[in-house]
Amino acid sequence: MISKKIISTFLIFSLSVNAFSQTDKNWQNKIDSVIQIKTPTSFNGIILISKKGKTVYSKALGFSDIENKTPLKMNNHFEIMSNTKQVTSVLVLKEVEKGKINLQNPIKKYLPELTQTWADSVTVHQLLNHTHGIVDVEKPLIFKPGTDFKYGNLSNNLLGKIVENVSGKSYMELASKLFKQLKMNDTFCYSKNDKRNLVFGYINKENKFTKVENSMINEENLPADGVISTVNDLVIWNNQLHKGEILSPKSYQLMTSESAKSQHCNLPQKPYHLKI
Repeated sequence: MISKKIISTFLIFSLSVNAFSQTDKNWQNKIDSVIQIKTPTSFNGIILISKKGKTVYSKALGFSDIENKTPLKMNNHFEIMSNTKQVTSVLVLKEVEKGKINLQNPIKKYLPELTQTWADSVTVHQLLNHTHGIVDVEKPLIFKPGTDFKYGNLSNNLLGKIVENVSGKSYMELASKLFKQLKMNDTFCYSKNDKRNLVFGYINKENKFTKVENSMINEENLPADGVISTVNDLVIWNNQLHKGEILSPKSYQLMTSESAKSQHCNLPQKPYHLKI
C-alpha cells in the first residue's frame, strides 16, 4: 500500500460561505455527522466556516500530537503550504502598485543573475499563473511561455526573489509587515527555530501513523509554501482580501481573474493563486 502524506494532520478550512440552501442548524448537523465517521480513520483536524465576516461554525477534533494525545485547539498553527502562494501574489502586486514591477516585463529585468536565454521571454505574469515553462533554472523550458500550464513551486521562489530585489527587503520582512498590518498576529514565516504551537504532520501507512519530526518546508522555499498560520488568522486574510483592504481594485481584479487553463481537465482556469 502506498504511503499517504498527511500535512499538518488534516486542515479543513472553508474561508467563506455566502449562502446556504438549508437552515444553519441543518448544515451544522450534517457537518457533525460527517466528521464523526470512524471509517477508514477518524477525522483529525479543524473546521471553521465564516459567513459575511462572522464565524458561524468552528470545531477542532482529534490530536495535534497523536502519541501524547494532545488535543487539537482552534489556535494551533499549521503549515499552510501552497496557500502561501496567495501571500506571494499579493506581495508582487503591491510592488506593481508602487511602480516597481511591470507584470509584462521579462523576469531578466528583475533577476539579472539568470543566465538562461528564456529569462528574456518569460514574464512576471507568467510566473504568477504558471504558464512559464520553467522546471529548472539550469534547464531549457518545457514549453513556450504562455502556451501551456504547469503548476509548481519554482515560479514562486523566483517571485519571492523578485520582490526582494525591487524592495531591498527580505521576503520574511515583507510578509511579516503585511501580517502585522492585517493584525494576523498568529501568522509568520517558517523558521527552523520557531516551533510555536505547530501541529505535527503524520504519514499514514496501512492505518499506522508516523510523526513527521522535521518540516517539509525550509527557509529557501518561503515564497512557495513557507507561511504558518491558524484558521482564525486565515479568516482575517480572506475577509480583508475580498473587502479590498489589501490590494487596489485593479490589483484585486488581476489576482482573481482567470488567466490560464489548469493542467487538470476538471478544474477551472487559474487566477493568481487564489484558488490553490
